[in-house]
Amino acid sequence: MSNVIELLERMGQDASLQTQQSFEKAILESELTSELKQSLINRDDISLKRELDVCPDVVCIFLPAEDEKPNEDSDEDEKTDNTN
Repeated sequence: MSNVIELLERMGQDASLQTQQSFEKAILESELTSELKQSLINRDDISLKRELDVCPDVVCIFLPAEDEKPNEDSDEDEKTDNTN
C-alpha cells in the first residue's frame, strides 16, 4: 500500500505529472498491481478504495450525559440551612 501512497504523493507534488500522458506513464512505470494501475488510469475512486480496503466514512455519535440524581445529603443540608 505504501507504493500507491508514494505515487499519489508524487503526483500531487510534481506539476509535470498533470498531463494525461505523463500521468499514465508514471502509473504504468510504478510497481503497483494491474488492478491498482487500472483504477488510477481510469480515475475510478470507488474501485481504488476497494483495492486499498479503505473505510471512507467514519461515523461518530455523541449522546448527552444523563442527569445526576439529587444526593440525599445535599437535601438535608439545604433543609438545615433553611431552618436557621
